Amino acid sequence: MGSKQSPPVLRAPNGVIQDGREYWSSGKPLYDPGQIRVPTFLAHAEWDRDLPSSMLYAYFEKLGNAPYKRYVEIGEGTHTVIMEKNRMQLFQAVQQFLDEELKPDL
Repeated sequence: MGSKQSPPVLRAPNGVIQDGREYWSSGKPLYDPGQIRVPTFLAHAEWDRDLPSSMLYAYFEKLGNAPYKRYVEIGEGTHTVIMEKNRMQLFQAVQQFLDEELKPDL
């Protein structure tokens, strides 16, 4: 077990990595972000080496049919920011997004 190693490590299945290589990184996405038609929230951490900012920006731009979209950058975090010191910034940003009412265009 990873928790019994010194130092302890977090283990994750490799399926997501394989999917990333076979689909997203090779230009064959599993779905079209342009078909998303609901409010969408994306979060990214400053030090995330698994998902470069350029990939996130490109994805965000493709959300053309989302009625409302938000992108939040969490400082001093990695791909596992949800378990790191600034995780509360992430939780607060998600909660704020969920609490907002979608306002129609005037």
